[in-house]
Amino acid sequence: MKYVVFSKSTCPFCQRAKAILEDKNLSYHIIDFKEGNQEILQEMKVAASWNTVPMIFQIAEGGEIKFVGGCSELESLLGV
Repeated sequence: MKYVVFSKSTCPFCQRAKAILEDKNLSYHIIDFKEGNQEILQEMKVAASWNTVPMIFQIAEGGEIKFVGGCSELESLLGV
């Protein structure tokens, strides 16, 4: 299982999600949206029907992608 986290470096929930994945020793990739990427971030929010960051996706071994949600949903999924 691998995780992809769309985040902003100034977001405390994004930092918490990263810490959870590190503590659980899970494979992840962070995509950090900087100020110049706001249009792309907005498109991601619309595509995922999600209004905040982090936006966390889980990728299974077979390539299936599942939208997890944000930090709270990640905590629930991983039993944190």
